[in-house]
Amino acid sequence: MTSALIVEDEPLLRQELADHLRALWPELEICGHVENGIEAISVMESQRPDIVFLDIQMPGLNGMEVARHVAETTQIVFVTAYAEYAVQAFEAGAADYLVKPVNAARLMQTIKRLKTRSRDAMPAPVPPAVWQQVFGHAVAPYLKWIKASVGNTVRLLMVSDVIYFQSDGKYTRVVTAGDEALIRLPLKSLVEQLDPAQFTQIHRGAIVNLEAVDRIERDGTVMEIRLKGRSEILPVSEAYTRQFRQM
Repeated sequence: MTSALIVEDEPLLRQELADHLRALWPELEICGHVENGIEAISVMESQRPDIVFLDIQMPGLNGMEVARHVAETTQIVFVTAYAEYAVQAFEAGAADYLVKPVNAARLMQTIKRLKTRSRDAMPAPVPPAVWQQVFGHAVAPYLKWIKASVGNTVRLLMVSDVIYFQSDGKYTRVVTAGDEALIRLPLKSLVEQLDPAQFTQIHRGAIVNLEAVDRIERDGTVMEIRLKGRSEILPVSEAYTRQFRQM
């Protein structure tokens, strides 16, 4: 049975598309409908849908960023309010595109196209560089989410929610307002993937989110960072004090 995932941040449009699909393609299994890119990547990894109906403009991870993580065997149908994006995506290799509000007659054309595109006849997957060339700034250059271990589970965390990263043996500790997790990515590699306007390294073993900094205290040559609403005190090593001297 063919399966599909719907990714749309507006509940009414998400439900409308699901209703249309059930009416026009009753044998299609809708394995999920989610409202953001983080949830989409999680469901795609667990369910491996044959098709994903993917909204382009979403908060957090947008459709172009999610497309970079779609499995090679999954067909993408972009759903967008901007026809110019949709046409370019189709030309770049997406199975099809739909312009909001979704029209039942146009959706029927998409369904026919999807049914005729057998997996053996599908074109080669679109390289991430192509999506970036087509959509320009729509694909962010910096890390926006990470996979992290919390106990026996793996979670997807938005990088913007991280207060600080801290080396912890072979792992890196990820601290958010309500949780802690571990990732295998070393701090040295991590700092190169973070937006320098938001994150800065303060020690060989620590990176802090500047938006989480409440104040910086000095006691002689010792510099420490106090965080908003938290009791931790993060020391700033001498090698990294220069960036805070003007603060």
